[in-house]
Amino acid sequence: MDKKLLQRILVVVFGLAFVGSTGAVIIGSLLRKDTSVANSPVAETVSPLEQLQAQAKGYEKVLAREPNNINALTSLVQIRLQTGDLEGAIAPLDKLVEMYPEDTNLVALKAQIKQELEKRSNESEETIPEPEDTTSKPEN
Repeated sequence: MDKKLLQRILVVVFGLAFVGSTGAVIIGSLLRKDTSVANSPVAETVSPLEQLQAQAKGYEKVLAREPNNINALTSLVQIRLQTGDLEGAIAPLDKLVEMYPEDTNLVALKAQIKQELEKRSNESEETIPEPEDTTSKPEN
């Protein structure tokens, strides 16, 4: 009988120790402030366009050091197309076409961009109204 009593006492003691240590961890985590968020600097809200422009500047710096860096050239073309800067996409695309003239996708993309630029140029010429003649005409 002493053995069973000792087992029950040990089960109760170990059970209380387990519950106590688990409870202490849970309560401690609830009461503690989240310092990782509180100490981190507040991130500024940056528009996607600004992010793309910053990436483009980074690729331009890479190309200043390594003018034939394929990854930088390709990424710069993609960013310029995403931002709508077709004229800016021509120079790195020309370099890629020069490096890979057999790549029909690059050649076709270059032709498509030039066609779109030409189309935009024609549209802007059409939408510019001709100046009206403001000189007074003599009435008869």
